Amino acid sequence: MRWFFESLPLAVVLAALWHLYIFIRGRTFEKRLLLDICTSSEELGETRLLFVEVKLTNNGKGKLGAKRVRPGECVYTDEFEKLKYSCSLQIKRVNASDLKGETLLDWYNSAELRWVPDVPREINLLDEYLVPNEGNRTDFWLEPGDIAHLPASLVLLPGHYLLKVSFYGTRLKKDFWSRQVHVFIA
Repeated sequence: MRWFFESLPLAVVLAALWHLYIFIRGRTFEKRLLLDICTSSEELGETRLLFVEVKLTNNGKGKLGAKRVRPGECVYTDEFEKLKYSCSLQIKRVNASDLKGETLLDWYNSAELRWVPDVPREINLLDEYLVPNEGNRTDFWLEPGDIAHLPASLVLLPGHYLLKVSFYGTRLKKDFWSRQVHVFIA
């Protein structure tokens, strides 16, 4: 019994240090990105000019970098999609004539969502961060607290659209963020 009480302070100290380490490691090394999408549209004859601004905010305590890829390489590939860019914008039109009552609009599997003709399937939001001397590789990072505003301008027909923004960091399995928003262009 005496051995138990003599070793108890050491065990408490070790447990406290372990929990402190886990707390600091989780707060310091865990990457956090806030991804916000703002849109505005203006009439442009029979079409509309859609301005999309993607706001990236590093809300973590460590540097957050985009995965560096060369032209022709893919940043992410699976059975549903193949993405070339570390930070990309994708646009699909909601075809109201195909809707048969209430339904879930699944980005990957809904026949009611169609790619917009004459608009690239994937738009590189980090075009301004390509380094020509390094084979046009993306060189983009955010320090803690940094905010980046990434714009894209499109000409679209009136209608309902879903926009999807994806960001891939340097650690592909952990540093991944994606967000979808609906836009109605009257």
